[in-house]
Amino acid sequence: MQEQKQSYRWIIAPIIYSGAIMMALIWNSIGPMMLTIIEELQISFTKAGLLSGVVAFVLGIFAFISGSIAGRIGLKITTCTGITVMAIGCIISGLTSEYMVMMSGRIIFAVGAGLFFPMLGAIIMQWFYGNELLIVNSINFSGSAVGAAVGLAITVPIMIAFGWRPTLIIYGSVCGVIAILSWIFLKDRQPDQVILEEKSLSEITYEMTATEVFKLKETWLLSFAFAAPVSVSVVLPTFLPAYYVQMRGMSMTVASYWVSVVFLIGIPAAILGGIMGVKAGLRKPFLIFNGLMLGVGVLGAVLFSGTISILFLIFAGIGLLFYTGIFFTIPMELKGMTPKTTGFMIGIITCIGMQFGFIAPIIVGWIEAITGSLKGGLLFYGFFGFLMAILPIFIEETGPNAKKGRI
Repeated sequence: MQEQKQSYRWIIAPIIYSGAIMMALIWNSIGPMMLTIIEELQISFTKAGLLSGVVAFVLGIFAFISGSIAGRIGLKITTCTGITVMAIGCIISGLTSEYMVMMSGRIIFAVGAGLFFPMLGAIIMQWFYGNELLIVNSINFSGSAVGAAVGLAITVPIMIAFGWRPTLIIYGSVCGVIAILSWIFLKDRQPDQVILEEKSLSEITYEMTATEVFKLKETWLLSFAFAAPVSVSVVLPTFLPAYYVQMRGMSMTVASYWVSVVFLIGIPAAILGGIMGVKAGLRKPFLIFNGLMLGVGVLGAVLFSGTISILFLIFAGIGLLFYTGIFFTIPMELKGMTPKTTGFMIGIITCIGMQFGFIAPIIVGWIEAITGSLKGGLLFYGFFGFLMAILPIFIEETGPNAKKGRI
């Protein structure tokens, strides 16, 4: 029986990973479509940016709801519902050229993404543990890089062949297939069973309540630290291709390929971060390093041109996703955490971080309207990226090699 449980988790993980890929692909596909949408719908950069930013806003709210209800209705139902709603929203957004209908589809997609996102960690926590958990988390959260990179690379060719609206319908249909597979194959594993089988008695002296999670300083420090990469992850694919087209004379295809470097580098960076976290047995130093790379990378990618800017895009890619496995393992390692309370904490973190992601394109669009250039807004979020380096200094070290719980 135990052997069956151990093998079945390798069915669970690929489905969750595929859902993460499609969530990021659909979200970031707006960037390569940006100038086309602006021209066809006759809207401003601010309104076009909201098609991406609103996802962060709604995702954040429903991530909190997801973390709150998953313990009652089950992680499987929450996860499968999230992927299904993502697919429906994406298809709706591609059915018409009316801005408000497209916005409605993006909001529906974001509701599904919000339900699904906290489950990336929570449902995996039911089936994996120890160093294995950190590695699988790193791989799963690298799915966001895979999705973003693939979306930036293939959206323009598909859009040229079929149009931007059919492209969204195609993406939604693929997500729908993953939703069907999730309803068929995902299943819950009882949290109490996981605790008894996988954790030592010293680790379960008590179970933290939702109220305690809400009051925990790590919840809020991690939330505002998370705001930095979330904001950058919204701003870069949404505006950087257009900035390169306008300021450097690139075609949208080439500009999108350049920006996809960020996410292509993020894929091995996320996995490498997990491996290094396992070997070091520490968490905080990697988050600090991550924030430094994020800020420097974005600033350099905006300020420099030519080959040197590729180097800074690589730095930005490391900073955008290197932290993910380590970051989302920290809530799981805090004393008294279970899959249910982990989902709740990740829901809060996601909610707060995503609100900053929602505001980000509005700020960039507002600065562009005043200055006539996207440069000022992009530089602002380069400096904002350093939050990931500063705030983790004050959290408790949860790694196994921490001395007396702190470094």
